[in-house]
Amino acid sequence: MGIYLTSVLAALAVSTPVYHWDYEQAVHHAIAMKRDLVIYFREENNQDEIFRDPRVWIRLHRYVFVCLPVNYEYDGRRLLDYPAFRHMQGRGGVAVVACHDPNAENFLQVISAHPFVKSRYHWVPDYGPEQISLILDFPNWLSLTQRSMLYAVSVHPDKPLSVTGEPHAALMEHCAWHSARQAKLQWQHHADLLAVSHQLQQRAGLVLNHASEVVAESWGRVFGEETVLEAAFSCVDAWRQSPGHWAAVSRPCRYFGYDIQRGANGTWYATGFFGY
Repeated sequence: MGIYLTSVLAALAVSTPVYHWDYEQAVHHAIAMKRDLVIYFREENNQDEIFRDPRVWIRLHRYVFVCLPVNYEYDGRRLLDYPAFRHMQGRGGVAVVACHDPNAENFLQVISAHPFVKSRYHWVPDYGPEQISLILDFPNWLSLTQRSMLYAVSVHPDKPLSVTGEPHAALMEHCAWHSARQAKLQWQHHADLLAVSHQLQQRAGLVLNHASEVVAESWGRVFGEETVLEAAFSCVDAWRQSPGHWAAVSRPCRYFGYDIQRGANGTWYATGFFGY
């Protein structure tokens, strides 16, 4: 273990009760403790100060934390080159792996991928303690695509109020289904709002006075390959350009759902659904 890695772990040891520098050991420990795993892929141009911030380290107590250099190898291959970490773009940053429940659908899947790189969208903030704290506070039952959309909406400088509602499993499921349908058809379109609202109330026992839905497609056709997070920023940016869509995203609601899925054409298709 290099001197630089030893020093950052020593600095974190006081504040983070469960930390590692070996990936496999960290995964096993996280499963045993029924906690999710936070991976800090550390570059030489590092962001160590973020993880020393009290807002971050107090949240890390709920996780198992592992600090790895970006060239860390697992089974003879650089860990960042594994398909599971493709949205990290081979760069330093933070990833979260779901290890809290072996029966969960997202068990051992990457549920957050945040490379420390600049977005093409000028309103997206750089990573700091506030942004990492936000990621660590997201519900761990959500998927990578859902958490990416939630992050993209949450960090917009206009502070949309839809995310102050309750993320509801039934609404998230609808957004996953409709985003996948749009991606399969490669066609941005709305679901039947009345039918969906009725189904949600029947299936999930929700009482909705009314509901609204927003959809968008990313700039995949124009920009080429996009990470899920950059595609999420793209769709939020598209909603911001539409007064009607942005009114729905900005309005406080009782329940909400968000998701995004990629089509074979390289474009990502997003859905937001809000219950009032």
